[in-house]
Amino acid sequence: MPLWYNLLWVLGGLIGWPFFLMTLVQPKRRATFLYRLAWRTGVPSADGRGHPPIWIHALSVGEVASAEPIIDRLRRCLPHQPLVFSTSTQTGMQTARRLFTGKVQSIFYYPYDLIFSVERVMHRVRPALVLIVETDIWPNFLFSLKRRGVPALLVNARLSNGSFRGYRLFGGFSRKVLGAFAGIGAQSDADASRFVCLGACAAKVVVTGNVKFDQKSSDAPVAEGRDLRVLMGINAGRAVLLLGSTHPGEETEGLGVFLRLKERLRDPLLIVVPRDPGRAAAIEKLVRARGLSVRLLSALAYDAAHDRCDVLVVNTIGLLRRLYAVADVTFVGGSLVRGGGHNPLEAAAYGKPILFGPDMSDFSAIADRLLHAGAAIRVHNSSEWHRTAAALLAAPGLRERMGRQALRVFESNKGAVDKTMRMIAQTVSADRGVCGCPDQNV
Repeated sequence: MPLWYNLLWVLGGLIGWPFFLMTLVQPKRRATFLYRLAWRTGVPSADGRGHPPIWIHALSVGEVASAEPIIDRLRRCLPHQPLVFSTSTQTGMQTARRLFTGKVQSIFYYPYDLIFSVERVMHRVRPALVLIVETDIWPNFLFSLKRRGVPALLVNARLSNGSFRGYRLFGGFSRKVLGAFAGIGAQSDADASRFVCLGACAAKVVVTGNVKFDQKSSDAPVAEGRDLRVLMGINAGRAVLLLGSTHPGEETEGLGVFLRLKERLRDPLLIVVPRDPGRAAAIEKLVRARGLSVRLLSALAYDAAHDRCDVLVVNTIGLLRRLYAVADVTFVGGSLVRGGGHNPLEAAAYGKPILFGPDMSDFSAIADRLLHAGAAIRVHNSSEWHRTAAALLAAPGLRERMGRQALRVFESNKGAVDKTMRMIAQTVSADRGVCGCPDQNV
């Protein structure tokens, strides 16, 4: 472990501890702090009698969701192999518990990259293999694995232009960190090239594609949307605009668009799903200030009042994916502001027309495919947003064509999990403690 890197942690702690203590005012920070320091671990200690586990780690909500098809395949291919899962955020933990309870042996918080935190958790887990999903790369953690002879794979890996520029500042150190991986499965050719440019061994980098395409889709998206509207008490003919994974500022712009749509449409409904459900109450106040009726939505259950309000604001995690089924037009948040965008494939899986803003840098390859197929439209400001949404809501045929193209893009790009499993199969062997090699053909 490089001395200077750990000295920076010490120096940063000495200088920044007052600011860090101030952040503990936030409930979500307090909820994770002691666990990530490993003062509390929530990790059952390995007893040495069974097989050491495969440890899967994903940073937060989006990455946790990406891990689902990988975990499902591992359970099918290696039914006797213990799996454990970690995440770094409170919302990631909530998502992981919803998706993986009963599928993995343990779900716990990933430690801060401090030597004592990493070593304590590592000693308790004692993994046979570690899979890091997308991007959450920490030197002490990786060097600790390497010292123990435990292979680590970076799967479904992506590297935005901004992150690439940041890693390049560290030159040889980035090369050493990436060299600690036994393999890197990149989402796209561009991601693979960036990893190689940073010093990753080209022989260890393969393009596997994006496992988000391998997430479950609805067998009958139209019927599911119709049934879900009945369940929620939303009139079948009511126009529904859904804003998914919004960031601060996007709700304000979206409400402006919605108010203009109300001038020309009969009783439309706006559904707002903030990226952070803790912001729901603030968004509710924002809606009321615009003179609109609003209700908070915490579960997909019947409530006749849903059809009597202008806006539904979602205040819980886990509803967005299914809510896309009831929408006529969708907007992907984190894109009108400088947020890098969020996953548009959840809307595509339900065959919905997709709008997003200018910044989809975290999902650029997916966004480009959707745009090229005519399944999505990029809007650069609220005026374009309103104009495009109004045109789509007035043209059912255009919505259906865009939705079909979106679903076609989603279905035609599957296969990343198969390629990821091949990479895992090439890395593990029985003498590493994994219960056999996963069958790459399963």
